[in-house]
Amino acid sequence: MDRRLYGALVAAPAVAVGLYALYAYRSKKSLYFWFNVPYSGGRGTFRGLFVKARNFIYRNTIQDRLWNYIEARSEEGNADSVLAAFDDYCYNYEWTWAIGDKKAAILAKVVQEAKPKVTLELGTFLGYSAIIIAQNMPSDGKLITVEANPKSAEIAKKIISRAGFGDKVTVINAFSYDVIPNLHHDYDVETLDMVFLDHFKTGYVADLQRLEKGGFLHNGSVAFADNVDGEGSPGFSEYIRKSGHYECQFYEADVEYFAGVSDGMDRGIFKGADMFSGETLGL
Repeated sequence: MDRRLYGALVAAPAVAVGLYALYAYRSKKSLYFWFNVPYSGGRGTFRGLFVKARNFIYRNTIQDRLWNYIEARSEEGNADSVLAAFDDYCYNYEWTWAIGDKKAAILAKVVQEAKPKVTLELGTFLGYSAIIIAQNMPSDGKLITVEANPKSAEIAKKIISRAGFGDKVTVINAFSYDVIPNLHHDYDVETLDMVFLDHFKTGYVADLQRLEKGGFLHNGSVAFADNVDGEGSPGFSEYIRKSGHYECQFYEADVEYFAGVSDGMDRGIFKGADMFSGETLGL
């Protein structure tokens, strides 16, 4: 092989790594952040490995690290300062599943328009979206948020409380399919004015159907979902449009904390309450 060609082949990986490091430096983000972002064609593949590695090295979790950062850099009872610290960490240190400030603006608008007195959130991670909902719902509104991961539920309670909404938001550590049938009995919920779906992506349609069949949605209830485009929840947008029970609007968005990776959010305003009585869940 020609020596110049051989040298170029050997040097190419080093040059690529150097350019990558320079780009990370100039963008003022940590190198770890850039190994941690969601790549199209395999979202989370690299991120999961690096999160596990860092958890092992630091003997804590991403939930702990984010909480420690927020606690040190936010003001007790000041929701805006909590969200600002949350965003700063996720933009510059570790990418996470929180919806982020860009999508938060969309969520806030949807909540303001819906004016929900009773809201159910499926999947809170560490409480970012719960804070946005609590900030924008009526003063006498209540939010029930369901998080299956015990560690995330534990830290979410701390972050939500630090933001000043501990008395308005109930965090439940359970699976959505266990909570929904018992909303009447265990949580004194007759109907929901809004449900925000941001949990197991393959569970969106099934859980929405559980809410429909259980009689939890009235005419005008809002079903709003994140991650419905790209590699997100399969079938949600198609379902709410083909069911005939929803008035729909799609919102284009990028993946949280990372511009250039396409994503989207979808809203359905329920119009089919007369089709469901709640009897199918034995309520």
